[in-house]
Amino acid sequence: MTSWRKSPRAASPRGLFMSRLGRPAGADDGVALVVVVGSMLVLAMLAMTALAYTLSSQKFARHDQDYLAAMTAAQSGVEDVISRLNRDDTFGTVLDCSDTAWKGPTTETNTCGWTTSTAPGWLPVKPGETDPAAAWFHYSIDASTAGTQGTITVTSTGRVNGVYRTVQTAVGKGGSTDYVYYTNFEDADPSNVQAYPPDGATTAVCGGGTSPAPKYWYQGRSGCQEITFISGDELDGAVFTNDSILSSGASFLKGVESANPGCSSVNPADPTTWNSCLRPGSTANFNGIAPKLADPKYLDDNSAAFATNPGCHYYGSTRVIFSSNGKMTVWNKTSNNDGRLPTSIAPPGGTAPNCGTSLSDLDNGVTLDVPDNMVIYVAPSTVSKRQCFGGEIGGPSGRELPLGDYSSADLTPTSGTKYTFDTNMTEVDKFCGEGNLYVEGTLKGRVTVSAAQSVIATGDIVLAGGMNGSDMLGLVATNSVEIFHPRLEELTYTYSHGVYRWIVSAGESEVSGWPTRYTDPTTGTKNPSTGIQIAGSIQTLQHSFLVQKYNVGGDAGTLLVNGSIAQKWRGIVGQGSGWYQNGYTKLYRYDTRLQYSTPPYFPRWANSQWSLRYSGEITTPGGVRNSSP
Repeated sequence: MTSWRKSPRAASPRGLFMSRLGRPAGADDGVALVVVVGSMLVLAMLAMTALAYTLSSQKFARHDQDYLAAMTAAQSGVEDVISRLNRDDTFGTVLDCSDTAWKGPTTETNTCGWTTSTAPGWLPVKPGETDPAAAWFHYSIDASTAGTQGTITVTSTGRVNGVYRTVQTAVGKGGSTDYVYYTNFEDADPSNVQAYPPDGATTAVCGGGTSPAPKYWYQGRSGCQEITFISGDELDGAVFTNDSILSSGASFLKGVESANPGCSSVNPADPTTWNSCLRPGSTANFNGIAPKLADPKYLDDNSAAFATNPGCHYYGSTRVIFSSNGKMTVWNKTSNNDGRLPTSIAPPGGTAPNCGTSLSDLDNGVTLDVPDNMVIYVAPSTVSKRQCFGGEIGGPSGRELPLGDYSSADLTPTSGTKYTFDTNMTEVDKFCGEGNLYVEGTLKGRVTVSAAQSVIATGDIVLAGGMNGSDMLGLVATNSVEIFHPRLEELTYTYSHGVYRWIVSAGESEVSGWPTRYTDPTTGTKNPSTGIQIAGSIQTLQHSFLVQKYNVGGDAGTLLVNGSIAQKWRGIVGQGSGWYQNGYTKLYRYDTRLQYSTPPYFPRWANSQWSLRYSGEITTPGGVRNSSP
């Protein structure tokens, strides 16, 4: 039988280990001490490394937190300016001595006692805060572009625990230039004598008379001239109406907003419900963007302001042709302006433009610089109002307006006297002496053309720098903005039914060569190939954007607007469709530059609020950095 006996060496692993080293058991204690001390040293180094890392992480975390908080503080400064603007539209135009956040070095003459060495002022984000390491903001305001571009520049710096960040923003009020198309009412202008012959609408719900107020379609309007978007119409930009749209297959490519209560039943996830935002029976291509209900927006009739805006002010019917070199040729004949020279108004801190200093020059057409970042305004004159004689508005040789040969001699006719005339000129609001502006050409610069009566586009109006340049045009009329469509008629003074009278000897006919076409610098072609282009923002404060004699003359091609359109009443630009169409098919494209800027002195919504238009971070100005609350 095998018996096992415990070995003295095998009883201790330590004994075994030391035996293999061949060292006496008495040396173990010294080696162990070295191992223990070494281990402690390693552990201490690891602990120190961990501690250093933790302290460093805390520092970075602190900085990150302050960095983010400083940006929030800067944005609080912008919000502070916006809230002040919404309480007072004029805030920002002059230094506000009570605004601590605005206090800072300035060269502007002021009553605050601020000088070029004034230290920046700071306001705490949290009212009442006194800790200088907390969140504070300081800002500066530049309102010099408020009139010319519709925005105010705010540079706001946030400061938190010694960390600074700065944003530069543009704040502005919303306006019709937010949309490619805006209407208050979707029925025809009650003053349109073609839609409501012979004297315009007489029914109150259609806008005839002064009371009661006209109605939106969803309020029960009926018996009015309703207008339809047709299948060829394309609106490439956001659309807004306080009314409800009637559409037969039109394309709304960037969305529709409407105050029509029917829009409340739209389910964005269910396209079969989207037509409920239009009138019953309507069809449309929404391009996958659900229409939606919106609060009404109203135009502010501030046309009176144009009479005092900086720029060139003419009196009586006036014609302007822009040139691509930044010039314009102006005709403003003495028989229209009653011998009154134009008024030139300087912008704040600027120089008054040359608007023409000789009546004879204005009779013959004078070439001047475009009043950049200002307006061209036409007011009525004191001359007796009457139908203009042929050529009396003026223009280049062979293309004078009005067309026809009606003259002063026809006021005392004899048997057989005859003359031709543009039938549009018999409308009383087109009479000489009224404030109408006829315009066409290639614009280089930024200007708003405006009129106490109507602005009439006699040809393409394109931008010298194209749609990606800095040129920008506004067209604002207290009456209407119209597309020129002359129609000539002949009258003969003859004996008829026992008396001499004027009778129509040749009925209305088309006039070839109008509107004038100009090459679009963006495309290098006449764009569209058939029709007319207006590269500008249109606003008619009391009436509409329309085509003269829209209901005759056959298919005129495409009406291309590169900009925006806002009108009180729906203007008519064509009638019918397909082979029996008269007038134009619509192609309205939004100018995306309008998101950030507007033509000079362009009107804004009557019920709009100031808001952020765009923003970007910049380097904190040296004078602000290292200043403290």
